[in-house]
Amino acid sequence: MSADYWSSSQRTKWQVSREALEENRRRLIVLEKKLVQSGLIKDQPHIRYDANMRIYLHTLLVKLGRRLNVRQVALATAEVYLVRFLVRVSLREINIYLLITTCLYVACKIEECPQHIRLIVSEARNLWPEYIPQDVGKLAEFEFYLIEEMDMYLVLHHPYKSLIQIRDFLEGNSSLYGFTLGKDDLQHAWSLLNDSYITDLHLLFPPHTIAIAAIYISIVLRKNLNIIRAGAGSDSNKYTDSMKMQIDDIVSITGDSTIRSSTNYQSHSHSIDEDTIKIDRFMDFLNHSHVNLNEVIEATQEMISLYVAWDRYNEGQVRKALQFMLLGR
Repeated sequence: MSADYWSSSQRTKWQVSREALEENRRRLIVLEKKLVQSGLIKDQPHIRYDANMRIYLHTLLVKLGRRLNVRQVALATAEVYLVRFLVRVSLREINIYLLITTCLYVACKIEECPQHIRLIVSEARNLWPEYIPQDVGKLAEFEFYLIEEMDMYLVLHHPYKSLIQIRDFLEGNSSLYGFTLGKDDLQHAWSLLNDSYITDLHLLFPPHTIAIAAIYISIVLRKNLNIIRAGAGSDSNKYTDSMKMQIDDIVSITGDSTIRSSTNYQSHSHSIDEDTIKIDRFMDFLNHSHVNLNEVIEATQEMISLYVAWDRYNEGQVRKALQFMLLGR
């Protein structure tokens, strides 16, 4: 346990390189094949831990969290537990609905908003009666399984705190950098952070890197999105808190894999408007921040790739595949 991210178990034990993460998942695929060959599990080729599956698991967790009125930080902690667990354990070995319930149960304990085990099992059964057993002992057993697979490292540092710290820093140094994060910018960035837990970002980068990537998308890409829509005669108000952007617009904005300088944005307009000045000043802040810009770029690309995948999301396909696997055991 540590109040400082840099000396925490999150960084020293659970922050890995992308190569190491991919290697762990390759080993998991090999293990799945051995389990199928030994007859311990059935071959389920339609069960894959891909973007479709990850979005589906996210929606399940959010549904259960809303029924219990769980705070956002507890939901975020539960999602990190879910991702960590599935780095080491195959989807095909477990009851994914019971895993989601257990992740939220443990997260609520850690984030000091505990839910009674009978209440959480009851609410989960209301949502998924065919998958959640009535016996609360099953959830208690899974709790130990979950904690063991995470090596008992449960305390997390989230980018929400980093986002607020950056906002406060910019407000306190507005005379130096010449801009602050407005209410809309903060809300858009917060929504992006909520969705970032679907990805692997929280296993790869520090919280402040993810927070800066969310701010970058909120400030820089929104400006370009507005330019594209203005040119097409569209209503720029279609950009909402829930990030219901035009996916094609996002792809066209970010076809280049580098963070572009403010001069690129100025070329879209004959006059420098307020948004463009804000972008220029944000870039100046990034230049002085000593943040690893390569990590910010990678985090930005990962988050945008999520929305591209979300545009093609097929919930029914995932639900049916899980139903076939779990009810066929």
